[in-house]
Amino acid sequence: MITVELALVAAAIRLTNIETRAFESVLMLALGGFLVHHFLPAAWRINFFAALSIASVPLVFGWEPGMWLLATGGLLIALCHLPVAFWIRIALITIVGLMLALARKQVLPQLSAIPMTIWPILGSMFIFRLVIYIYDLKHSAGPFSVGRAFSYFFMLPNVCFPLFPVVDYKTLQRSIYNDDSLRLYQTGVRWMLRGLVQLALYKAVYFLAVIEPTSAMSGTDAAQYMVSTFLLYLKISGLFHLIVGLLHLYGFGLAETHHFYLFSSSFTDFWRRINIYWKDFIQKLVFNPAYFSLRKRGETFAITLATLIAFTATWLLHSYQWFWIRGEFPIVWTDMVFWFGLGLVVSINVLLESRKGRQRSLAKPARTFRSDALLALRISGTFITICVLWTIWSTPNLEELGFIWRALLNSGPVDLAVLLGLPACLGVLGAVLRHRRREVFGSGGEAGEAGKPFLLQAAAVSAIASLLIVVALQPALLKTVSPALVTLVQDMRDRTQLNAADSKKLVRGYYEDLGDAARFNDELWKIYGMQPPDWKGSVPVRDRNDAIEREFVPSTATMATGVTRTINRLGLRDREYSLEPEPNTFRIGLVGASHDMGWGVKDDETYENVVEDRLNRELGPLTGYKFEILNFSYQSYRPTQKLAVIEQRILPLHPNLVLYVAGTVEPDWTFRSVRNLVRNQLLDQFPFIKNAMDRAGIRPEALPEEDVLKSKLAPFAEETLRAVFERFHDSTVSWGIRPALVLLEIPNDSRSRSKVFDRLATLAQSAKLPVIDLQGSFSRVRDRQSLWVAPWDEHTNAEGHRLLAERLYSLLLKERLVPTEAPSGQPHGRDTR
Repeated sequence: MITVELALVAAAIRLTNIETRAFESVLMLALGGFLVHHFLPAAWRINFFAALSIASVPLVFGWEPGMWLLATGGLLIALCHLPVAFWIRIALITIVGLMLALARKQVLPQLSAIPMTIWPILGSMFIFRLVIYIYDLKHSAGPFSVGRAFSYFFMLPNVCFPLFPVVDYKTLQRSIYNDDSLRLYQTGVRWMLRGLVQLALYKAVYFLAVIEPTSAMSGTDAAQYMVSTFLLYLKISGLFHLIVGLLHLYGFGLAETHHFYLFSSSFTDFWRRINIYWKDFIQKLVFNPAYFSLRKRGETFAITLATLIAFTATWLLHSYQWFWIRGEFPIVWTDMVFWFGLGLVVSINVLLESRKGRQRSLAKPARTFRSDALLALRISGTFITICVLWTIWSTPNLEELGFIWRALLNSGPVDLAVLLGLPACLGVLGAVLRHRRREVFGSGGEAGEAGKPFLLQAAAVSAIASLLIVVALQPALLKTVSPALVTLVQDMRDRTQLNAADSKKLVRGYYEDLGDAARFNDELWKIYGMQPPDWKGSVPVRDRNDAIEREFVPSTATMATGVTRTINRLGLRDREYSLEPEPNTFRIGLVGASHDMGWGVKDDETYENVVEDRLNRELGPLTGYKFEILNFSYQSYRPTQKLAVIEQRILPLHPNLVLYVAGTVEPDWTFRSVRNLVRNQLLDQFPFIKNAMDRAGIRPEALPEEDVLKSKLAPFAEETLRAVFERFHDSTVSWGIRPALVLLEIPNDSRSRSKVFDRLATLAQSAKLPVIDLQGSFSRVRDRQSLWVAPWDEHTNAEGHRLLAERLYSLLLKERLVPTEAPSGQPHGRDTR
């Protein structure tokens, strides 16, 4: 029965695509190993588990990086067991650790051969567990052997997760088959399913609830931002359940990792519940030593100072953890506010508990309405305070926090009902579930789910896993319930899909410094944080004092984004073209942003070059025309910049057709050039921008911060964009040239059609612009990430450009925007169909 349950849960994990491919590979390895492990003699099991853990390293990283990881880890383990004085071992480990830190920062050329990809995992395996291991080794706190050491440090499935529970060595050794094996296995399967459900809830929150701080206009919006920011922690909770559940399959009877932390009734209760393994680590190595050394000065003093020391250590150790994972040791004011704020309220709680005394009784306390009401109030108050602290921690930008504060002040009766009602409901639910106890093993007792009959647990696990499998395989079945659910499931299954807020941050991050945005956001970090430092290269560009703002330096060639980027004598990332078109030439001018420019692909792989080649190959012999597509695209070009490029650079080159390329970011980017227009006194050239600023109450001489500016102008984005399109149409037509709007699909767009595309199409049609809709170019591609130029960069790769070119070519012919017959002697620049 366990095998059937496990197969169903594993299939659910695989089919929902809820975790990485690396984890799925290790999961298959672990499941196969589980069937062998159970029938091995007890003396062989720990070594077999160590062998599986070691085998997972090259499986995930490949042989060369995997060997580096194993060799480096093996060296650190060997240093712990050198036959020398204990202080000498500590000194040697410290020296090696400093050398590895310098290598991590890439300031030690002698160690530059170590692959950068291993650092997050090496750090997660050793930065905390090495301290625990040395501590327990000194105190002879458990049995030690080569197999036990490797199984502890390279613990399955640590190779997949840079964030991993801080498992205590002594606890791990004592947990080996500390309870009935069937109960351990059953709990492991159940916890893995629980982790999967929490990860699914995390994805639902991520796609449905997360908003940008600048979007918060009311108290309800502020509550949505604050609560969803806190609930994103479901990802860590879910992963930890997957990890500890898998360890249970190998007989490690570890205790529950997170326990109903949303229902914490005090701040000490929250600290005990949320990341229990971390709490035990800090208590063992920081709080207890500090408390016992300070106790002679008084109980109150010792408790208070030891608690503050513990939270200070937590803050610094988290930054230390980020160093190994992300290469920087962040000192951020929001960290200090969060950890010292939490430390302060926990200290107060600890003092109150120490004076009042925690009620302990063998008899179950009587349950009354008063006790439940007080408990609900405590849970509500704790939840509100934690949400406030968590919001500050996750929002390092003071301007963004200002939006949340102003939204709270803008609360009406409905908003107040939400702000008070949500914590109240959570408090009532917590009071109802107050009997749920943390599951522990080895004591012979039964707690929580563990006390339920085996068959009942097995049936529940199998049913839930089967339901997840059905939904993953046939999301269309949810259409009768809600079409939005189908879209949600599709987005959740797409590992590369970002929500709207993160998509905007990611696009900004390609051209600006994301700063702490990626540090506090795991989804962004998976993309942006993997990027090599020299990925963007150094491309020669020059500033302009007009509305175009910036362009490439002509006649240059440099390495950027992994390819050679060649700029022609006209300053275009394109082939060489003459200023005046030759006779019988059909010239197309195109302007877009980074995807259109060909970020990360070779010069001849951009979709416009592929279309140009095909036009000349297939239509050239039939029509007698030579086709040219001049690509004026540049990274992060905004609507006013594109319009200026068309009017100042494209139209004077006498094209027959001008293509304005727009994507889903177009409305959000409408006003991103305001500062440049004000600085260079160009507002009069764009009266629709000035009109929007006047209506928003924004004076050019007193521009607010960027986020405030964006928020105030947002209501006028669509009508301003319509004015841009109308002017684009009128300008090109006045030259006798045809205009058209291209709606570009990028790999990071949702599989379901974005409403932005429909709004852009409507705006274009109202401006009398033909629309070339490239949405659907990637419909046959199941894995959108296969269209990225790199695992850390979601720009369209060569295959994606080929697919875009295929659709663009067919639509140019279908809309009769290019000639399909021989020239008819019409003057150049006119419609030559």
